[in-house]
Amino acid sequence: MSEAVARETECTDVTARRVHQFGVVGLSLLGISFAWVVPEMPTGGVLLLAAGVIMGVGRFWAGADIFRQFVWRVAQPRGWVQADLVPEAMATRRVARVIGGLVLGVAALLAFADETVAATALTGMLVPMMLLDATASICLLCVARVQLRLLQYRITGR
Repeated sequence: MSEAVARETECTDVTARRVHQFGVVGLSLLGISFAWVVPEMPTGGVLLLAAGVIMGVGRFWAGADIFRQFVWRVAQPRGWVQADLVPEAMATRRVARVIGGLVLGVAALLAFADETVAATALTGMLVPMMLLDATASICLLCVARVQLRLLQYRITGR
């Protein structure tokens, strides 16, 4: 079992991850705010779509994640923040990023369609999860995955 965990574990820059998460939360909250305050303008949908693209596409292409790029290319070289490299199993966090990007993309489409309540509901489910991970390093999808593995072990014995 420890060999499987070692294969799944890699060092990741927690500082860049947290900046990314706070940045996406900020864009999401700004997008929802604009969708409520100025519904006739597409600004809210555009901001939600930007957050979704940064989250989803940034998982596959690091250049799309402008928040991590800022940390790596500007903040760390200037000494504003230090890299905090921590061994983490990243597979589930990557899946969570794709799901989050898709959810924000749907919220953006809803904001474009002037369905602000539905866009707020989707964003309102996602933002607390991102804040929990950014502040306490608790990935809810990771917790669910571990619980399902434990249940599988209890049922099958392997």
